[in-house]
Amino acid sequence: MARVGAEDSMIGMAHRISLGLLAIAVATPFQGALAQTSSLQGAWLEEGLSCGSVYTTARSAMAFKRPASAFIPAFIISGKRLSTPLATCRIVNVTTSGDRQIMSLHCTTSIASDSARAVLAPTSDGGLLRYLAAEGGIATKYQRCDRDNLKARDGGGTSGRSATPGRSPS
Repeated sequence: MARVGAEDSMIGMAHRISLGLLAIAVATPFQGALAQTSSLQGAWLEEGLSCGSVYTTARSAMAFKRPASAFIPAFIISGKRLSTPLATCRIVNVTTSGDRQIMSLHCTTSIASDSARAVLAPTSDGGLLRYLAAEGGIATKYQRCDRDNLKARDGGGTSGRSATPGRSPS
């Protein structure tokens, strides 16, 4: 009888160990995805457009202004989430192909859920290229938007100067 108890104990311990290893195996792709996307974290907008016309600050993070345009070429990467003005995507997996990071996404809108893919590559000047394909093709350049460039370049603030009607700022 003692032998049966020892076998049950060994089976129980093996079961707990395998559950622990399974939890680590499931979490590893997410941690890997977060590590690979760490340089991509933030709010992004197609170069040449005004950050202040698309983004606002909410608490301590960037957010889309409402009502949001479905056609604005903008997205926010935060943790293991990529958001567009009308969709929220979970980053399922990230693979690397040369300088490009290929994100497998599961996206949800107010209408449906589906899988998607984003192919991104950081640039040396702090920008980001979004490709249509991992193998090559045309890229669109994106700029990072943050609190500073909402105010400094986009008319979101006066950079510390006060403007009085009828007078030019000094």
